[in-house]
Amino acid sequence: APQYTDSQLLNNILSLEHFQDAFYRQGVANFTQAQFGEAGFNADFYSNLTEIASHEHTHVTSLTSSLLQLNVTPVAECNYYFNVTSPQGFLQAATLIESVSVSSYIGLLAQLNGAAYQTLFSSVLAVEARHSSFIRASLGLQPFATPFDTPLDLDEAYTLTQLYTLSCPQDNPLALKNFPTLSSSFSNHVVGHLGSKDGGMIGEEVLFITYGKDIKIGSDCEPIYAAFLTITGPVFSPTTRVPDNGGFKTTVPAPPKGFAPINGFVHVVLSSSNTTLTDDNILAGPASIEIWPK
Repeated sequence: APQYTDSQLLNNILSLEHFQDAFYRQGVANFTQAQFGEAGFNADFYSNLTEIASHEHTHVTSLTSSLLQLNVTPVAECNYYFNVTSPQGFLQAATLIESVSVSSYIGLLAQLNGAAYQTLFSSVLAVEARHSSFIRASLGLQPFATPFDTPLDLDEAYTLTQLYTLSCPQDNPLALKNFPTLSSSFSNHVVGHLGSKDGGMIGEEVLFITYGKDIKIGSDCEPIYAAFLTITGPVFSPTTRVPDNGGFKTTVPAPPKGFAPINGFVHVVLSSSNTTLTDDNILAGPASIEIWPK
């Protein structure tokens, strides 16, 4: 993976905080407390949701201030389209967005050099994890489904946020890779990138399909693997091509002995390798799917 300076990392995480800030700002503006109430969520829940929105805006202002103190131009907010039409849909999208946030902070912490920024990022990571648990619990999902969250690198996180990004200012100082995106499904229940109570378990078949672009992945005889990301490394599962839809089906693997569990909100990429993951051999993804413990 490329090496970044602390100021570059600050700007990359600021772009993610802009993304979250816009998401919650639009959600609170588009859906009233009454609408959340009609969907089964009480006034206390809505109050907590507005507090999350406030947190995300505070993260933006704090990171912006840190960059200005370094005489670095802060990245600007992009133009987003979240395509949520109900309070329930908003919360389903929030499960992905908070998962990406937590995983991104974990990934960035390992790359930081300055102790002051490590403290700042650790502080924000703890708050983002609380947000994630709160949102998951509101949807009836296990709020803390796994003992270890999984890091995402900058390109993987960027790919997921690009699902909802229409355009960005031309002078935004980001140079990240946008992998082809994936949808996913267990049986007849589409899980995709928004998360839901639908999901699957280890040993069940899952289908991955590239979408959004006309993409041909690999040659017809080239093996393609699904890499299920964990804190202890990717767990690879061979895929079988599905000619009817151009997809790739595989079975959710059991993690080898010594690996972290594969459950909760899991990120999966398609790769040409079954030994290591790099930006050069990631072909598509991540897709984000809910894995239930057996």
